[in-house]
Amino acid sequence: MEKADVAARGAIILSFIVALEIVIMISPFALFFYAVFNPILLALDRFAATRWLTAFFLPHMVVSPDPALKAIRVLGSVAFIVGAVVFLACAVQVYAGKLLRTGPATRGLYAAIRHPQYLALGVTGLGLAILWPRFLTLVLLAIMLFLYYL
Repeated sequence: MEKADVAARGAIILSFIVALEIVIMISPFALFFYAVFNPILLALDRFAATRWLTAFFLPHMVVSPDPALKAIRVLGSVAFIVGAVVFLACAVQVYAGKLLRTGPATRGLYAAIRHPQYLALGVTGLGLAILWPRFLTLVLLAIMLFLYYL
């Protein structure tokens, strides 16, 4: 397997891990997660040098009365939905070509962009990072984008 294939597959897996965080955090697993990690988070919050780790990356975006932050949330929602729809549309185009043996995808977005699925996952990840502002989400988005660059 080529290095680019490994990087692409790794980035896709990381994207699903980021999306899975939402499912995990709205499930009963969240109780276990916070029961185990809450002492760690409290310990990090005790010291000024590590406090930023628990308060980092837009913690105020959960419910904000500020119109600018509401607009950013709407843009995050749009980015997430548009990215996911474009990714799925491109996946259908690629895999239909493979299954029907019509050759590589060269129409639609593939006529203008070499890898529109990568771009779509990046846009989806950015939207998700805005909608679910957590340090883990930001780190995994950065790793995913780095792997795309490889």
